[in-house]
Amino acid sequence: MNEFIRLTNPILEDLGRIHVNGLLLLGLALLAGTVGGKLFQRIKVPQVVGYIIIGIILGQSGFNIIDREMVRALQPLNSLALGTIGFMIGGEIKRSLLIKYGRKFLIVLLSEGLSAFLLVFLSIGILGSLIFGHPELYWPLGILMGAIASATAPAATTDVLWELRSRGPLTTMILGIVAMDDALSLFLFAIANTVAAVLIGQHHEAWWIIFTHPVYEIILAIVIGGAGGFVLGKTLRQQTEKDRLLATTLGMLMLVIGVSLAIGADMLLATMALGIVLTNYAPRLSQQIFAVVHGFTPPIYTLFFVLIGAKFQAEQVSFTVLIIAVIYIVARIVGKMYGSYMGAKWAKAPRRVQKNLPLCLFSQAGVAIGLSIVAYQTFPGFIGDTIVVVITVSTFVVQLVGPILTRIAVTRSEEAGLNITEDDLIRKTRAKDIMDAQPPFIYADTPLTHILSTFHNDAHLYYPVVDRERRIIGIISVDTIKTTVLESLLTEFVIAEDLKEPVFQLVTADCPLDEVREVMDRYSLDYLPVVKDGKILVGFIERREVSKYIRGKILEMQRKSEELDFSG
Repeated sequence: MNEFIRLTNPILEDLGRIHVNGLLLLGLALLAGTVGGKLFQRIKVPQVVGYIIIGIILGQSGFNIIDREMVRALQPLNSLALGTIGFMIGGEIKRSLLIKYGRKFLIVLLSEGLSAFLLVFLSIGILGSLIFGHPELYWPLGILMGAIASATAPAATTDVLWELRSRGPLTTMILGIVAMDDALSLFLFAIANTVAAVLIGQHHEAWWIIFTHPVYEIILAIVIGGAGGFVLGKTLRQQTEKDRLLATTLGMLMLVIGVSLAIGADMLLATMALGIVLTNYAPRLSQQIFAVVHGFTPPIYTLFFVLIGAKFQAEQVSFTVLIIAVIYIVARIVGKMYGSYMGAKWAKAPRRVQKNLPLCLFSQAGVAIGLSIVAYQTFPGFIGDTIVVVITVSTFVVQLVGPILTRIAVTRSEEAGLNITEDDLIRKTRAKDIMDAQPPFIYADTPLTHILSTFHNDAHLYYPVVDRERRIIGIISVDTIKTTVLESLLTEFVIAEDLKEPVFQLVTADCPLDEVREVMDRYSLDYLPVVKDGKILVGFIERREVSKYIRGKILEMQRKSEELDFSG
């Protein structure tokens, strides 16, 4: 016995030291994030907030299950998530949209971006100098943070738009702005970088190099993404299988992301260019591609936002940093709100866009964090350290608040639910929503002459046969009646009992529409009786009415979204 214990003891010790590997943590983050998102969704809070909260609990400010090394190791996942978001946004930017609304987009973009830039710059420069002294530090800090403040992160905002299935002028304006915001923030940061370097005496590079670098990034991004979109459209023209569409599209998306990161081009702009070129070069094919990719993305988005929460480090927030963060957040929010409102007003956007757009542009993440790291490397010491921590803290705050306000704005603008697809509609619909609640039924002892009269006065193709308690006992079709009339000479003696066909399947009123369609397809049925308490008839569904209902609902949503045009 002692020998057995001696031999097994090392094994037990090894079991006690289970290695927490990457897959285990990814699984935990994905499951916990999904549950958290669902819980927050139930209390009418965007699911992205739940993802971030779960990330904080699992991350460095919580139980430290997802530590700094793991967050760093999962950086490629962040790049894939941001790239996918950029690709999906690009898919919304069609040529006709840019021709029709491009000027409005540009006016609002410049107004909200420059307003946030100037207000943050002046607030941190003036208040920081007054509260803490050292204007030689706070004015350079202010202009750098002002440039970063102009950036608007697409991830959390578009996640809310997709969650709400929104469509209309407000949704279009948001997507147009976040698609172009990256380029504006790069230019402003190039200017701020030069001015800050002059203010603190660290100007080493020629001014033209600093100012032309953003142009280099943007042109490279457009070339890489545009070429990828053209090649992808050519490659997939003959493909119809969903698995091949998904594999090829993800391969090209990852290639564009990887090449952009390798040569220093802006990755988000490159993936947006990929989506823009694809949707305009191959419009019909791109609809299938974006639908397939959209079905693949939920777990990637969930992990992305969980990791954002996991990065947050509460111990880095000192009193000075907290004050600067408050100034930055307040000034940025005011600048974004005022600038977007005035921009929408100057662009003559509808009143509902002017009223609600100021609540939709708070989120910041990828670009802002990337620029803060550049500032950290360019200006080591107080300025660089402060920017990194303030942007981290502010990103956490606006990523929690921004989605909630976006949801309020989109719901208030009446655009939620107008981008519904056939699959969405089927999932939400029940048999009771589509059935004929007062179907023309026939009693078992009804003579053929009365049956013919019913058929003459009604447009249905199938009629349920019931007993006196209204329990269904069969079906009579128009085809059956035609055959009977042609073949029988004794029509006055024929009753419904003689004509009825057996009922193969029944459904209840709460049966989901996708199950209704599945039953019809499985048994090759063109009708389904809806019953309660066994076989008591409460409604009737014909296949042609299902298709008519779905088409009608989708057209209704499209008409509503078209009524909410920029002209109105």
